Amino acid sequence: MHFKRALHTLLFALCGLAFNNAYAADNLPTQNRGELNVKSLNFERQLIVFEGIDCVYCRQFKADVMDSWKSPVAITRTLNLNVPKGWTLDKPVFATPTIVLFERGKEVSRYTGYNGEKARFWEWLGYQLLTPAQQKIAFEQGTERAFTGSNLDEKRAGTFVDPITGAALFRSDSKFESGTGWPSFFTPLPGSVTTHEDISYGMKRVEVRSASSGIHLGHVFDDGPAPTFKRYCINGNVLKFVPDAIQSKSPSK
Repeated sequence: MHFKRALHTLLFALCGLAFNNAYAADNLPTQNRGELNVKSLNFERQLIVFEGIDCVYCRQFKADVMDSWKSPVAITRTLNLNVPKGWTLDKPVFATPTIVLFERGKEVSRYTGYNGEKARFWEWLGYQLLTPAQQKIAFEQGTERAFTGSNLDEKRAGTFVDPITGAALFRSDSKFESGTGWPSFFTPLPGSVTTHEDISYGMKRVEVRSASSGIHLGHVFDDGPAPTFKRYCINGNVLKFVPDAIQSKSPSK
């Protein structure tokens, strides 16, 4: 039985048919696969999405993730399954889409296949971008110690964004001094967060997650100021602050 399963998987791969939400790369239809322009890539940190011409999963990834890309990591797509001269892959690309993270021109991690589960992709990327302390908060519902996190005393005009996706979460004009030791906001930006019942540690609370990546941000309480009377108590270490001055200089897409 195990042999039959293995043979079945192998046949799918060799025929270039869809398997594991990806397409076998070696048998994709041929097309102009010009080499990536190395000057257009970020040598320090770059994501490259290796695609196939008739790969439906590649098109889905582009529509679901890339078309609304705001992450701080540069990303590009290519039909060329080779990397530019001077860059290195750990192993050949065997299926598409394959999203490879490069640092200083060397592969550090890859994510192969896509079936519409955006949260899984963002979690993979989060483990590459976040520090261990940030990962504990984001993916294990951890909490930074009061008065130790970043952004607590941030008072400039700007936007607090998801550290992985770059999606906007809170505006600075909704931030207030709660005295709790965590950045506090009376309202998030529309559609930026989701809330979930949390009964951990013998308490009944309302957890706040980023709508774009699904990471844990903190909790919301009913003791905030007007006009909402809500207090979004957020871990500062999983917020990235973007001042308005920087946003206004960002090139339009």
